[in-house]
Amino acid sequence: MEVLFQRKERATREGEGEGNAEDAVVGQVHGRDLSRAALLVAELTALLDAEKTSRTTPSLLGLKLIQDIVPTIDSARKTIIDYMEDMIVRGLRDLSPLMLSSSLQTAFNLRMLPTLVQDLLNDLTEVVKERTAAAFDLEAISRQLNQPLPSLDLPSSTAPSYSTYRGARRTNTATASEDDLLRHQQRYSDAVWTRLESLIVTEMGAVCSKVYLLEKVLKLKNDGETGVNFLAAALEVLGDKPSKMFWLTLAQSVEQQVESACARSAWLMQLLSSGSRGGDGYPRLVRMVQEFFAKISVYADVQYGTTNQSAETVILMKSLVRLEKGYVEKSTERIAEVLKQVGGSRMVPGEEEAEAVVRSIANVLDTTRFDPLLSKAVVVRCVDLVDRFVARLGAVAAKDDGAWALSGERATQGQTWNAGLVRFAYTLSQGFASVAADQDGVVQTSATTTALAPTKPSSTSYAAIQLNILAQSIATSARTSFLQPLMDHIRTTISTTMSKMHLQLASAYKAERGVSIDSTTGASPYASSICDVVSFLHERLLPLYPAELRTAVAHRVAALTVGTFCLHASIFAFPEQEGDAVKLRLATDMTELEFALSQLVGDQRTARAGDKWMMEEEEQHAFVEVGGDAWMRSLKAFRRLLFFTLDDVEEETTGIELPSLLIVLHLLSRQRGALDKVIQRAMAKTGEAKAKLEKSGFVEWVLHHSQQDVLGRVGGIALEEVDDERSRRVVSDLMAH
Repeated sequence: MEVLFQRKERATREGEGEGNAEDAVVGQVHGRDLSRAALLVAELTALLDAEKTSRTTPSLLGLKLIQDIVPTIDSARKTIIDYMEDMIVRGLRDLSPLMLSSSLQTAFNLRMLPTLVQDLLNDLTEVVKERTAAAFDLEAISRQLNQPLPSLDLPSSTAPSYSTYRGARRTNTATASEDDLLRHQQRYSDAVWTRLESLIVTEMGAVCSKVYLLEKVLKLKNDGETGVNFLAAALEVLGDKPSKMFWLTLAQSVEQQVESACARSAWLMQLLSSGSRGGDGYPRLVRMVQEFFAKISVYADVQYGTTNQSAETVILMKSLVRLEKGYVEKSTERIAEVLKQVGGSRMVPGEEEAEAVVRSIANVLDTTRFDPLLSKAVVVRCVDLVDRFVARLGAVAAKDDGAWALSGERATQGQTWNAGLVRFAYTLSQGFASVAADQDGVVQTSATTTALAPTKPSSTSYAAIQLNILAQSIATSARTSFLQPLMDHIRTTISTTMSKMHLQLASAYKAERGVSIDSTTGASPYASSICDVVSFLHERLLPLYPAELRTAVAHRVAALTVGTFCLHASIFAFPEQEGDAVKLRLATDMTELEFALSQLVGDQRTARAGDKWMMEEEEQHAFVEVGGDAWMRSLKAFRRLLFFTLDDVEEETTGIELPSLLIVLHLLSRQRGALDKVIQRAMAKTGEAKAKLEKSGFVEWVLHHSQQDVLGRVGGIALEEVDDERSRRVVSDLMAH
């Protein structure tokens, strides 16, 4: 053994001055010798220890030869441990797997591998704690700069006095004080960032590389004799992998030091979160951490990208959550302020405010796009702010009678208020959809063609998915709180007014003998009233809404008006005398309605974005298709139907652009008493209307059910009540189509 160690010492002396490559050579040449010596010493020590506990006599320990060699064994053990520790220090310093492997094998042979690894990790984690504490040592920075810790406000001693004010020196003094404060803060800021960069990128990068190299060698190294894996042996004492212990220690140390330092200095909290100038703040700190991740990726199998973040990286980023929260709140401060003011008594919102919110969100998302966790935190904050706005959107809507009035010289205050909220919500929703598309790299042609997000977005990024969900949430809330109540009042007004058709056409407005229909005073009162409502919508109310929604509402009002008119007119019982005159009067009413609705709709086709904001289920029971000129075609088709003979109807059974139900009802109205019996029998099965309101109740019932359901119930009754075979055949053909 003496020869063995003398040879090692001689090789070490001869290798001095040959360069840094000596360490690797020493590890390769003498590593096996050192481990064999360690194994020999360990076996001898075990043999002697066994003799100490043995009660057999005589004992080997009683031999003088053994007594003389025990000090030599102890000395050899100490020498082996010294060489082993020197080798492992060099291996970690130079990141040499060969040296680490040899030293760990020696430790394993000495039966002290778990203890050695634990001591190494304790030293490394202690370095992490000490370096982290030093980086956030504000007193040390103050001593280094020979300046006190900056504050956010001007020092009280620099406040101008009355005399300086009288001397017209106030402005100059204040400006000089501010400049001094800014220079002071800038020097301190530079020192803080320099320390943090050194800590995160340089010092922690070095420690991390050592920890991962140690773990890698332990994982790959197995004992040649026993086959025991070194990492498994070390974990029996450690409990966790060395890498996990490193990340937990680093995260806990950073979190503790950040909490402590920021609690002592509001200025430091601002510097590390919202920042003191462009490029500073939390994003700068995150970029340092990202540089650290990139540096250690050579040694550590960690990922930190848009789609994947390793658990280790997330642990470290979460330790900065206080700074992240401060930055996010500061970045979204303007967004929160605008959304909170919307609905307040001092402000009528509109497109400008919504565009400001969208721009702010787009800017902060662009600023934080470089980091996935920071971007997600910003999105979560924006979602929370918008969700709060959506939750109270219905509560701030005007609900007084004036808010839903459909007549007057001008829109009421409540209508103006509600329309402003709709404009704000619509612009916000469309803006979110546009920003979401930008987040996924989708180019949109124009704002008017932007479609509302589908229920299950096909977006890939988290920001795009959440923004699309927000856009849909805003649309749903605005539809429920504003557009649906508006359409309900329009529907009720049109239905109530249109029901007066039967009484007015059957009594007061019969044509006088000797006077042509063209000489009469114009449309019937019910038609004039509806035209007034349509005119109010066109000139007063709908111009307050966004163009896309204005077009969507106008087309639905046109379809609703024409559908309700045709349904009432189809069940109108024309008198035996003056029947043609009443038809002409009805045609005149249709002309008035056509003109008013043409003014309302104009030449605009429905925009898809506006259609998404309307209740689609309402259109399932409509008699007139929504969009384009379908309402006008239906109105003209019904005008022709009024003057068709039964022969004409039979010839053009499939050519009339009207639902079969309307044609069947109109044919029944031509047969005296047949229609009333059909309505009575149909309504008797529903039990939804009184006798005196049978026609109005029938219309309401038809409007709230699908045409197939109504035709199925009315068709069978109609075939039984029709008098002649020819009419029955026509009705049967219509039902078949």
